[in-house]
Amino acid sequence: MSKTIDSESAHTADSADAASSDGSVADSGLPNRLLTAFEVAEFVGCHEETVRRAYLRGLLSSQRFGVRGRRFHRVDVLDWISRGAPTRKS
Repeated sequence: MSKTIDSESAHTADSADAASSDGSVADSGLPNRLLTAFEVAEFVGCHEETVRRAYLRGLLSSQRFGVRGRRFHRVDVLDWISRGAPTRKS
């Protein structure tokens, strides 16, 4: 069992090093996995329905996840924000 734990921690450390060398992963605040519409809306600061309308209009790329579900890649969300997504006002 200790070999599995050690190799997992080594793998995690390698992933953390890769993430920190990339820069955009740590700066974005988004996890490096597929995101739900709710998670995207929470990050952007808009309503979940706004995210759904964005991918229905083709403004935000999505990936099918099951029969009715959609998931979003982090880079697509960041691209949508840079192109003028309705973000929260500061």
